[in-house]
Order: sequence, then structure tokens, then C-alpha cells
Amino acid sequence: MHVFVSKKKLSPVRWHEAFPDALTVRTPQEAQRVHYGSGLIWLDFTSLEPVEKTLWLHAAQELRTPVVVLSNLPNDDEAMMVFRSGSAGYSHVLAAATLLREIALVVEHGGYWVGAEFIGKVLKVSSRYMQVESCEGAVFFDELTAREQMVAQLIAQGASNKEIAGSLGVTERTVKAHVSSIFAKSGARDRVHLVLLLNEHEVFAV
Repeated sequence: MHVFVSKKKLSPVRWHEAFPDALTVRTPQEAQRVHYGSGLIWLDFTSLEPVEKTLWLHAAQELRTPVVVLSNLPNDDEAMMVFRSGSAGYSHVLAAATLLREIALVVEHGGYWVGAEFIGKVLKVSSRYMQVESCEGAVFFDELTAREQMVAQLIAQGASNKEIAGSLGVTERTVKAHVSSIFAKSGARDRVHLVLLLNEHEVFAV
């Protein structure tokens, strides 16, 4: 069951378009009473004071289920706080229903969701808070083609598929094909997981 925690009197229609059986409650404490251990907890940070955000994150973690934060003003500092708390996702509160379902799919399969614009900055500080299996120096990197290595390097810098396509002078469809191949060779669950793996390679080490 997906439970949205929000101070809004009326929850956005797109939340229920994404998950018809979703419930919306006003506080994390209410979520504890209606959540039964499956699905995700979605925290709407709209209108919350900084102290409230911290308290909500702490309370949500006690549910021992994946947490995704929706923010009306996504920013670097908040992204850091969200992932340090152990949350698995961070997105804009206006995300469309299709994107919400995509986020849920990634997180429910053990991945992390963070916008491309935050990946590089978040990972530099937060990799120790995200559990990732060791890949012994990311040996898979040497198995990538030269073009795939270029794509991987741009991903590690936080570039989106559109930005990568522009940098390499190829189509986004071609970039997607390279990314899929990189995922298959690395065993990465998602983009964030891939960057964490790449950070173990000397080429990407900070």
C-alpha cells in the first residue's frame, strides 16, 4: 500500500492516478496506523518547517519501509538531508503519475531515485549512507566499449540522457541503448547505484 503523508487538505489527483488504492494522511503517526509493511511511504515536504521535515523523516524511518520525499523546492541541502536519513527517493512534488510509478518501481526493487541534477553532488557526500555491494574496484568498467565508458563518465558527473546526447552528438535513443548495456554489464539497479559502483573505480574516485 502506498501512503502519502501531506498537510494538504486535498491530495493531488495524480497521486491517485498513479496508485488508485493509495491513502493520504496528515502525519507520519497516522501513517503508522494505516501502513501494513508493503508499498512506500511518500512524504510531502510542502509547507513544512525545517524542524518538521527532520521529525517527519525520523518518524517515517520507524515504519521500516522505503521512504520517498516529494519537495516543492528541491535543493542540494535538502537532498543531502533526505538521503542521510535513509530515504530511498527524492523528487519534485509535481511529478506526473507516470513518473511516480517509475520511482516506485525503482525503489521497490532496492534502488534509489534522485534527479539527475543532484546525483553528482549527493553522491559525493551521501554514498556512505547508501548500501551498495562491493564490485571489487568496478572491474566491469574495463569491459565497457570506449563509447560506453564515455557515457558512464558523463553519468558519474550527473548528466541526463539528453545532456549526454548533446555532448556526444548522438540521439537520446542511442544513449539509452548505451545506458542499458552499461546496466547489464555492471549489474546496477538504477542510475544512482551505477554511480556508486563507478565511484569505486580509480577513474572516478574522489
